Amino acid sequence: MLDNPFFKNGFIALFISGLIFFVLWFAFYLPEPDLHNFQWTQASKQKDWNTVSPEAEGFDPKTLVELHNHLTIRKTKKVQSIAIIRNGHLVFEQYYRVMSDNDGLPMPRHFPPSADTQNQMRSISKTVVATLIGCLLHESSISDTNLPLYGFFDQSLIPNAEEKANITLEHALNFNSGLDWSEWRTENSDALNMWLSPEPYTYVFNKGVAHQPGDVFTYQGAMSVLLGGVVEAVTGTNLRDYADKALFQPLGISNYDWFAHEQTGEYLGSSGLYLRTRDLAKLGQLYLNKGEWDGERIFSEEWAEESLQPKGRFWKDKSIAYGHNWWFPTLTVRGERIQVAGMRGAGGQELYIFPDYQLVFVMTSGAFLSQDEDYPFELIADYILPAIGLNRVKYEPNV
Repeated sequence: MLDNPFFKNGFIALFISGLIFFVLWFAFYLPEPDLHNFQWTQASKQKDWNTVSPEAEGFDPKTLVELHNHLTIRKTKKVQSIAIIRNGHLVFEQYYRVMSDNDGLPMPRHFPPSADTQNQMRSISKTVVATLIGCLLHESSISDTNLPLYGFFDQSLIPNAEEKANITLEHALNFNSGLDWSEWRTENSDALNMWLSPEPYTYVFNKGVAHQPGDVFTYQGAMSVLLGGVVEAVTGTNLRDYADKALFQPLGISNYDWFAHEQTGEYLGSSGLYLRTRDLAKLGQLYLNKGEWDGERIFSEEWAEESLQPKGRFWKDKSIAYGHNWWFPTLTVRGERIQVAGMRGAGGQELYIFPDYQLVFVMTSGAFLSQDEDYPFELIADYILPAIGLNRVKYEPNV
């Protein structure tokens, strides 16, 4: 009987069917969670957030546990942390021991993820630098954002400086400067060439102009580098030190880093910042607070409101907009668009604020080679907003 091929084939088929059944059961029919003993937030060395139960802030705890189960299973998305804050209270915080993709860049990776682990922020650094421009305005160190961007630098170092004279700080914040710059080519991108250059500022200064300022929106890390240079020129200190004084210290952010350029030792405004998940959430809460933290004003209400207004789009067929180094995806509730603004960094570093719901959602990931750019919006539509009782939530990626 054991030599019968029909028996062997039937046994193999039965084994495979059982295996498939087990995998599907594990994926879709997880046991009911023990909500009473579920650990909603995690222990940290720094006591910086008031924590409350999800129910205290209007969340359905079962939906949050479903989110946790989903992230636990979907390891291919490389999610390493998630945090949710509402009305200034931390209600949900989880960490996942998932290794990051190795993209070959020299920046350090900290593991395992935890409440005290620094995460690469990548391009969220850009939004932090934009925030520092708001701090300079509040301090009256600069008068407005219509000042000429290149005017803060030695003109003798800038080829064809007259062609760039009309590029303002505002253009730099919105990435519509007109500079001839290609950020996202897979090979030979300006972003990579700038970082590999022995003099990043010289690399940026040497770039020409392709469009009139204000005409075309093109993602340009060069502009964030120059905005960081503006911060240094105005304050007389390096970018990291000013960020520490004007922003991080007031928010109680001490466990951070800013990876310096390997050859010059400069802190560049386009990337390099490391923050804990909890501290990234503070930046979102600061904007929900309209620039105030524990009674101290960090930047003006006007800056907060202006920063959360979309200015243009990079793609004709995509609905997501941009402005002041913030992203504005299209999410609707029962057919009506809601206000949502986000800081984004490569590899799945995400922060989104929902002013109408006093909600902050943070996610960090290690998907540096496999990022699904729509994934955080799907989580928001499928779990985050339904958890506070909103129904018919939809993410609309296309125009």
